[in-house]
Amino acid sequence: MQGQPPQGQSSPTPQPPASQYGTPQGQSPQPQPPSGAQGMPTSGGASSAQPQRMQQLSQSGVAGAQGAPQVPQGHAGRGPQGRSLLRPVSVDDVVAEDVVTAERDTPVREAVGKMRDRDVGAVVVVEDDKPVGVLTDRTVALTIEDTQNVGDTAVEELIEDDLISVDASTDIFETLQLMRDEGIRRLPVVDDEGRLQGIVTLDDALVLLGSELDKLATTVQEQSPRL
Repeated sequence: MQGQPPQGQSSPTPQPPASQYGTPQGQSPQPQPPSGAQGMPTSGGASSAQPQRMQQLSQSGVAGAQGAPQVPQGHAGRGPQGRSLLRPVSVDDVVAEDVVTAERDTPVREAVGKMRDRDVGAVVVVEDDKPVGVLTDRTVALTIEDTQNVGDTAVEELIEDDLISVDASTDIFETLQLMRDEGIRRLPVVDDEGRLQGIVTLDDALVLLGSELDKLATTVQEQSPRL
């Protein structure tokens, strides 16, 4: 029959027409990459490319814990610069060198007059420029009830013998702990020879520490990352 191929010969396989978006007729299709996005390495290449990728992320500030903000260098409390914000505070930073003093034989009345005139709550009793005791307004007030003519009494009768003092280099927190343990609010400050150099009070120490904390809070706010 016309149009039939000769016996023993197979019919040629018809070629599909070239698609508008397909492979041109007569050309083999290009091999497609394995499963996954084009350009992404397979399991064999991932291990070699991953460290390089992580290094790039680390340099760009992305690597690290998910969602964790990157702490800027010098953040308060981190590194040398952060530690410098919490500078050591000693008695020398808060000592009052203008001290009201009295001798052992000074009458209580005169010592109280000094407290009133100088607007202070204590007088340091000295002997040869060395403190031997502290007379406070509270001590005088408690003594008046039990002692007649307390105004004429020498101040040495109202002070205690076991005076506690500190030097200018003493850490302020150690000083506050000492005040707490001994139940006192004032401590004479002495030099290496035991001579009076000043006085440190609980109120002055707390004011100084409050100021230092304000400075620290301001610095932390300025250096904190804006999220």
